[in-house]
Amino acid sequence: MTEHTLLALLTQQQRLLDGLMQLITDEKQALIQQAAEELLRLSGTKAELLQALQHNDKQLEAHPDRAQLSQDAELKARVEDAKERLAQCQQLNELNGQLIEHNLASLNRLAQALQVSRNASSLTYNDKGKTSTISTLGNDFSA
Repeated sequence: MTEHTLLALLTQQQRLLDGLMQLITDEKQALIQQAAEELLRLSGTKAELLQALQHNDKQLEAHPDRAQLSQDAELKARVEDAKERLAQCQQLNELNGQLIEHNLASLNRLAQALQVSRNASSLTYNDKGKTSTISTLGNDFSA
């Protein structure tokens, strides 16, 4: 493992958190616009960012001088800033999760309405007076 200073690791952590916050904001826009391809792309990028954050966090935890994180005023302030950014990311991500749930509920209601509509309009009677769900409405007309 290459030796990194605590300040460099904290700076990297802040950059990663800034990137995550921007990505979550972009994700919200893609959810609002229902841009499926963009959501898939953002999901992959999000996973990579989270993995990088986790790796950086492990480096901070394993750093031999990590005690300075709670002793040095500048480092302590950066740690607090990173914690605040992470909390903001979590809050924004939770809001996106609620938006996803809302979209899924709307899609389910639409699917149910379409199913009811299809079933209601496809119920016909054959020449023997029996019901049939094969939709032939409008297929036998000729001008």
